[in-house]
Amino acid sequence: LQMWSFGSATVAAVVIGGLYLLLNRRRKAIKPPHGCSLDQQSVPVEGEKGVYKCGFLPGKESTLTYLYPEVTTLYETFLRGMQKSEDGPCLGDRKDSKSPYKFLTYAQVYRHSTDFASALVNVLGLKPGNQTNMGIYAKNCPKWYITSLGAISQSIVVVPLYDTLGADAATFIVNQAEIEVIVVDNEDKARKLFAAKSSIPTLKHIVILEEAGVTAALIDESKDAGVSIHCLSTLLELGGRKKAEPMKPKTDDTYIICYTSGTTGTPKGVMLSHKNVVANLTAFEYTIKAFLKEGALTKDDVLISYLPLSHMMEQMSHWVMIMNGASIGYFQGSIKTLTEDIKELQPTIMPVVPRLLNRMYDALMGKIESSGQIVKMLFRLAYNAKLSMLKRGIITNGTIWDKLVFGKIQTAMGGRVKLMATGSAPISDKVLETCRIAFGATIIEAYGQTECTALAVNTWPGDAEGGHCGGPAPCAMIKLADVPELNYFAAEGKGEVCIKGPSVTSGYYKDEEKTAELFDEDGFLHTGDIGCIRENGSLKIIDRKKHIFKLAQGEYVAPEKIEQIYTRAAPVQQVYVDGDSLERWLIAVVVPETEVLEEWDERENGQKRSIEEICGDEKAAEFVLSTLVKIGKENKLNSIEQVKKVILEADPFSVENGLLTPTLKAKRPQLRLKYMDAMTAVYKTNPTL
Repeated sequence: LQMWSFGSATVAAVVIGGLYLLLNRRRKAIKPPHGCSLDQQSVPVEGEKGVYKCGFLPGKESTLTYLYPEVTTLYETFLRGMQKSEDGPCLGDRKDSKSPYKFLTYAQVYRHSTDFASALVNVLGLKPGNQTNMGIYAKNCPKWYITSLGAISQSIVVVPLYDTLGADAATFIVNQAEIEVIVVDNEDKARKLFAAKSSIPTLKHIVILEEAGVTAALIDESKDAGVSIHCLSTLLELGGRKKAEPMKPKTDDTYIICYTSGTTGTPKGVMLSHKNVVANLTAFEYTIKAFLKEGALTKDDVLISYLPLSHMMEQMSHWVMIMNGASIGYFQGSIKTLTEDIKELQPTIMPVVPRLLNRMYDALMGKIESSGQIVKMLFRLAYNAKLSMLKRGIITNGTIWDKLVFGKIQTAMGGRVKLMATGSAPISDKVLETCRIAFGATIIEAYGQTECTALAVNTWPGDAEGGHCGGPAPCAMIKLADVPELNYFAAEGKGEVCIKGPSVTSGYYKDEEKTAELFDEDGFLHTGDIGCIRENGSLKIIDRKKHIFKLAQGEYVAPEKIEQIYTRAAPVQQVYVDGDSLERWLIAVVVPETEVLEEWDERENGQKRSIEEICGDEKAAEFVLSTLVKIGKENKLNSIEQVKKVILEADPFSVENGLLTPTLKAKRPQLRLKYMDAMTAVYKTNPTL
């Protein structure tokens, strides 16, 4: 909350508000390319009824695959970046919060990657080519990227693994992909793997990045299990002496098999080719160049990497930076020290997830609400002044209001952020508007899924309106498909969102049946999301095909829509809404904001209890319920959508306890299973509610 504190000097801003208007009259607005308009963000594809393409892609081209002739694979992407960077800084990290960031240059990264590639082939005996898969089971760090680039140079496919897969899912992936070599960051992960050797017979080698934990005992244990342990530094040395000729990938070769989180059943491996990823990069790069011009990416830009590299949003963030010769700094591995890392790194580019923006918004509004009338008045003046600019397409952090009101939040983010991209979940238009104003940065909201690499639809830079996803990206065409069981019809502008283009996967690895289910007869990928195409051609996601369920009275409810509203309530940190088809009303499981509930408890009961004790108090549940109902009414939830009872949960949903995916989405089947008994008990004790 300290980032939002205001000094007394800010009162002076009231006096010089008029000066602000004069100073900002000449600021340049972000405008669509010549001949394009925010009123037409998608245009019909010639000869294809009901199919739409990007509104700023000229001519008869329906999609764009390549932007630079010399870049058709990710190997070529790196070579372009190395040339653009003039051997500048590429990948950086730091040991602890007291240490500065240290960077490897592009030339060093290239040398390390080629040495590792040589070791894969000439030391570990991997066969070069696109039929070979290599696992990476590590947190984000320079060596993650280096080892993946080494694999790419031999056309070897990268298969990310991550903790939350669970033992069964990880075993399934290693076996299905027939992985012989897995790169891990520490000895704990190595032990997990060789302990499971009997169930993953293909595993032969484990490469450890953090070498301090590699002991003689660990090496002996792995030998007993039939697995060889290798330190990365040793392999780099050996690879440097035993050089292997690169087997450069072709554009249609697979780059990565990105397994889903496995929220239901066994994980599905999404195959993404070099062409898929390059087309996605092309779409983002083309968009930035078309709108931002002077703000386009250069070798001087810096990205903070903290979202998991097993997720395609972070993969895309990496590769678009690399393509422009820019640099990437990695967080220390803990969200607790992320703010410190950001302050030290001073990034210019920052991918975010809505949950993080929501927390920042809540911190701001909480600070304002607890402030005096003068501060509130000043905030409203600053907000409205910058909102006026935002609506004219002017995005800046250089106004008097930024210096006096929004400066501390900008400083907490390093003071240089110019571009943010958010995706993976919906975000409210009010949160998005507030963050655009407070950060003084361009924030692009993107929609897509792993099956279309990452990006399929995005908001246009300079568009101040929230509550929608924008128009099709240059790499995608979209259409809507009828969903008659939910009363959605494409002819009425509503239906299941379907995507086609060079970024769309060829299918799931070794799973022809599920691949066939993914596409329709015209080759469009069916997303499972329900959308509507608005009058200006932008897409708005309004429902989810799979997560909708019926209550006893026969009415459908969409719990994620309700959760998105309830999460704005002050006492709510996390919320999960569910019901039973035999019951007429909904229940919410709420992980409360500790501070809010503790303040309520002290105010109501005059005592200080632990959060666990408060969560067990029925009056606390009633207090939280009243705030949910209030915010639900404000957002026009109908009576069926409003929950009637609340279950308080002291332990947050997390990746570690298996209730969130690595991208912080709720694992609904696991949440339902966990709270089934508690919900059943609530229904039984309230039969006439």
